[in-house]
Amino acid sequence: MGKNKAFLELGGKRLVDIIVSELGKIFREVIVVTDVPEKMAYLPVRLSEDIYKEGEKNALRGIHAALTVASHSSCFITACDMPFLSLSLIKYMASFAREYDLVTPKLAGYYQPMFSFYNKTSLPVINEAMMQQKYKITALFEKLHTKEIHADVVNTHDPKQLSFLNINSPDIFSWAEAYIQEKERIE
Repeated sequence: MGKNKAFLELGGKRLVDIIVSELGKIFREVIVVTDVPEKMAYLPVRLSEDIYKEGEKNALRGIHAALTVASHSSCFITACDMPFLSLSLIKYMASFAREYDLVTPKLAGYYQPMFSFYNKTSLPVINEAMMQQKYKITALFEKLHTKEIHADVVNTHDPKQLSFLNINSPDIFSWAEAYIQEKERIE
């Protein structure tokens, strides 16, 4: 998108503000991992920067930082460009979060690593991957005690599967704007 997607405005609100507001409805602790903490200081969250700074910037570094600083044994992880979170689905997944290293939807054969619960028990595997500079998140899943959430369950909570929509192109951003406007018109 050519700029920090967290600050893109969708329906007049920054993406990061939308996500923080939604997650704040169900979690007492919300952590934002960012490389620009000074620009996010206004948020009512706990801020962290990446702990691992070696190698290329990647999502695994953010997952590692969130798990490391979290007060709880497990964390729901999402990306700053996924504004249509199904809180119902997150709550359902949370019921398994303490029993597994990872709770993740698997749709059409693909895991959804940026809409998942990670337990602190996954940190040794994540640390090893970070030290080896192997950043593909889904490559770790075979090493983790994983609870897969299948499409039938996802569709019960999120029939359009919008929780997994990333705003990662101008076309998708335009679609999301139109979707929000239509939703507001109907409501």
